[in-house]
Amino acid sequence: MAGYGKIHDQPAAGAMYDAQPAPPYAAAGSGYGGQQQYGQAPYAQQPYAQPYAPQQPYAQPYAQQPYAQGYPPPHQQQQQSYAIHPSFASNAQPPSHPPPPMQGGSSSDKINKEPKYKDLWAAILFGVCFAGFVVCAYFGIRDLKFADANEGSGDAPKKDGEFVVPPAKDIGGIMGATIGAGFVLSALYFVLMQKFAGKLIKVSLVFQIAVLIALAVYYFYIGATVAGIIWVVFAGLLAFFFWSWRDRIPFAKLMLKTVTKITRQFPATLLVGFIGLVVETAFSALWLATFAGLMQHFDDKQSGSGVRYVAIVFMLFIFYWVTCVIGNVVHVTTSGLFAAYYFTGTVSGPGGKVSIPSRNPTAQSAKRALTTSFGSICFGSLIIALLQTIRALLRSAASQAADDGNIGAALCAACAQCCLGWIEAIIEYFNKWAFVQVAIYGKDYITAAKDTWRLCKSRGIDAIINDSLVATVLSMGSLLVGFICGFIAYLYVHFSDNIPSETLHYVVFCLLGVFFGVAEFAVLANVIDSGVTTTFVCLAEDPAALYRTKPEVYEKIREVYPEVMLAV
Repeated sequence: MAGYGKIHDQPAAGAMYDAQPAPPYAAAGSGYGGQQQYGQAPYAQQPYAQPYAPQQPYAQPYAQQPYAQGYPPPHQQQQQSYAIHPSFASNAQPPSHPPPPMQGGSSSDKINKEPKYKDLWAAILFGVCFAGFVVCAYFGIRDLKFADANEGSGDAPKKDGEFVVPPAKDIGGIMGATIGAGFVLSALYFVLMQKFAGKLIKVSLVFQIAVLIALAVYYFYIGATVAGIIWVVFAGLLAFFFWSWRDRIPFAKLMLKTVTKITRQFPATLLVGFIGLVVETAFSALWLATFAGLMQHFDDKQSGSGVRYVAIVFMLFIFYWVTCVIGNVVHVTTSGLFAAYYFTGTVSGPGGKVSIPSRNPTAQSAKRALTTSFGSICFGSLIIALLQTIRALLRSAASQAADDGNIGAALCAACAQCCLGWIEAIIEYFNKWAFVQVAIYGKDYITAAKDTWRLCKSRGIDAIINDSLVATVLSMGSLLVGFICGFIAYLYVHFSDNIPSETLHYVVFCLLGVFFGVAEFAVLANVIDSGVTTTFVCLAEDPAALYRTKPEVYEKIREVYPEVMLAV
């Protein structure tokens, strides 16, 4: 009978099973620059000889699979004999609970033998729409007119309460101080997440409840009793949910510590997030200039309302689509790196450092996200962009109906917009998990969505709870970094001789500081969020891969999350 007789080429003294060859993705010359590509079954669990059956096909429902004949149930696995991984010292013991056997074919049956472009039509449509935006940008920027700053004012002094643009050195000083502080604070919070993940989760939970209670107290103070009661109810529900989830905190803690460790070892993931932020900011600035120029162009040409309306709808749609694509490219790139770590990374050298058989796995993942998987990213982003565009039109219709005194129409438009908002939030959350399937296996969007739905039916509650616990830590970090950066901007304005100490200037520059701080921390938060999501998907689909490559990590996860034994 064959089984885990050999792990990483280490013979098992007195092992009761025959030796098993190393998995193909551990061999040189495959995939992630030395790893297998999408078409070569990159992360497929290899078929074990009996009693280990290969991975369950995606086409079958996600459910706990019966144990193969001859393989004992989990409570009897302690008596099995397994080879000792080289990373285990003489005083250490190998994991006593290997992953369960699974029925069905391997993952290679579901992946094309050669990498192919998926959802190419969506990529082509995106290119056509972006070309249309380029045309709009040409006419818009060409006809863009800036108002003379001194027009109509002459040498008249500024009135009290009027905004005064400070000298360039002060604007640069505020930006430099807030951006520098945001970088340092984000780095410090990153270290805290790695060193004190469990404590941060608990503190962030208490912090969120305290914020809701503070809001309730405020509304009671100003006499808004109904609003105060609502916030008290929300605080009570949040406290109940967090108390019910307290047993899940150890798993969320381990996931957070693992992901931050990987991020520190591969800082290129943060660089990808920063590049995405810069590109998205630059596109937003170009879009604003284009939109303003187009409106001036239509005014100069006295274009009809129909042409203007079509242009506005198109500009809204392309803005939502492009920004969504940029964010999802960063997500898929980051997820590819974490998947490479999970499936191909092996412990080597002192300190338990994990190495990936690729010179630059982040660059390899980015290449796939921008080529073979770009169509799938465009497809998923298109759905969100359409919903966001419709919601924007409904907001405009509701506002117009309210101005016209048509309360019924305004109420209907507002309700429809609210319903679409819920649908959009659900699909966005669903897309986050579907794009992990795209990053790992290179699937088309529809296939990834189907497999994600099966995963949700099996582990959906676990995923939501884990996401919620990690999100509380990231949300608290974002607020802290943003508020501190805003306070630094406040101090700069207060001690500057060139900026009037008036409320308007404090508000403008404090908001600018908060924006820079939140944007910088968002780069780190998005990488952590993508890493946690990807690691959870990998664990749910193929826990045996982690057992083969990093058995110590697998054992720690099994201790706090026994469901890892029940692969989907």
